[in-house]
Amino acid sequence: MTSRAKKRLFNVFRITLCVAALAIVIQGVTIHDHITPADRSANLVGIVVDDDPGAESIVLELSEGQREVVKRSDIATDESGAPEITYGLISTWRKAGKWYLLLAVVIHFFVVFPQALRFQWMLRVQGIMVGYWESLKLAFAGNFLNFATPLGSNAGDVFKAYFVSLHTDRKTEAVTTVVLDRIVGLVSLLIVVAAITTFSPSDSRLAAFKFYFLAMLGIGLVAAVLYLAPPVRRRLVPWSWLSRLPMFEQLQRIDRTARVLAGSPLTLVNVFLLTVFLQAMAIGAYFTVAVALGLTANRGNVLEYYTYFYTGVLIQALPGPPQGLGTVELAYRYFLAPFGSPSQIICVAFAIRLVVLTVALPGLLVTLTGSYKPRMATAGDEAAPDTGDASAEAPPAAEKHELVTS
Repeated sequence: MTSRAKKRLFNVFRITLCVAALAIVIQGVTIHDHITPADRSANLVGIVVDDDPGAESIVLELSEGQREVVKRSDIATDESGAPEITYGLISTWRKAGKWYLLLAVVIHFFVVFPQALRFQWMLRVQGIMVGYWESLKLAFAGNFLNFATPLGSNAGDVFKAYFVSLHTDRKTEAVTTVVLDRIVGLVSLLIVVAAITTFSPSDSRLAAFKFYFLAMLGIGLVAAVLYLAPPVRRRLVPWSWLSRLPMFEQLQRIDRTARVLAGSPLTLVNVFLLTVFLQAMAIGAYFTVAVALGLTANRGNVLEYYTYFYTGVLIQALPGPPQGLGTVELAYRYFLAPFGSPSQIICVAFAIRLVVLTVALPGLLVTLTGSYKPRMATAGDEAAPDTGDASAEAPPAAEKHELVTS
């Protein structure tokens, strides 16, 4: 099978998975509200126009334009005693807190600033000196391309990897740092979620996920120890076979880049703390969206939202439909079912995508103007081209390449 045929087959798989997931997601989604009577007879269908919790009745606008007053005592209740009212798409958007949605945009907008700082720190460990303004522009552009291109949530990483390599002659190290930046973000997320599930009460819904997250964390820890342990590297790595590969020198440089980062514990701690902070900001924006659209969102279940939303982030990063379209919504339908109706949950998923796209729009300006491209100080100061020589073992700090920011 040719590479083109494989690509077509994979695209067919992505589209099929997206369509199948969306077909499952839309089940139960309604346009109008449904009220379940106390006698469990046929549901009352319409749009709730007056739902004051302190009132003894609810006003329902029927499809014919007429209004019907329904007493709360005539409405069935769930286990918690709340009236069984399934809100549809119209009511969800009509009652949405517009100021809360705007607040979510503002909160999420500031996520990119610590994200750019993290990337700058990780480049600095490798001796690649890129200014914060340059790192910020790359972050904006990468976030926009992650969202706006059909390649999925990794297109922005490809963009950053290429253009950050223009800022230095140590191109292999720069590209590898982009990959390590994504890995650090996912590992930090996994650590926090594993901690949340571990310390959750035994009767919590989160406790059921404890084993899976701890297992993933344990596998990652064992893999990291085996990779970094010198005895294991000497005995198990087939160096004689690897040395015959055409890209062996590049593999050496990739390996050294990863080990340089692992050998900088202070940077790793700072990067981890910064990542937890920016992830908390992002989840705060998502949580604000849930509040705006009327889901049961309060201080008592914020940790559940953190876990569920970032499970969606992990799904979004996997190979599959672009931006996890369909699969992320399906995960939300499963995890957020106790907090709202199917229509509300779908609205939350759509609103989150809209918030992320809105805050990524400055990246469109960056990509259109080409301001992410480096401008070297002078021709005489330009670094020598990357020769791919892996024999030079000078510490990264000794090879700094300054840049004039535009």
